[in-house]
Amino acid sequence: MFSKELAELDKNTVQLMIDEMQDELDEKNDILAEMKIQISEKDNAISEIRTKLSEKDNAISEKDHLIDELTQKLQRLTEELQNR
Repeated sequence: MFSKELAELDKNTVQLMIDEMQDELDEKNDILAEMKIQISEKDNAISEIRTKLSEKDNAISEKDHLIDELTQKLQRLTEELQNR
């Protein structure tokens, strides 16, 4: 009789430990899922920032090109004035 009761007690203890471990695993999975969402949101924010930076780089490049054109035109006009 003692042996059956001890076996049942051991079985219940093992089941309790398994349940606790499963609860802990579920909690960690929830935390992991939240972290994945946060990472995804941050990745999207980084992507948006990169897009904006690229657009600004293009705008700067266009302005640099315009500055070069205007500088060349100014040099030509300056040379024309000096040759007169």
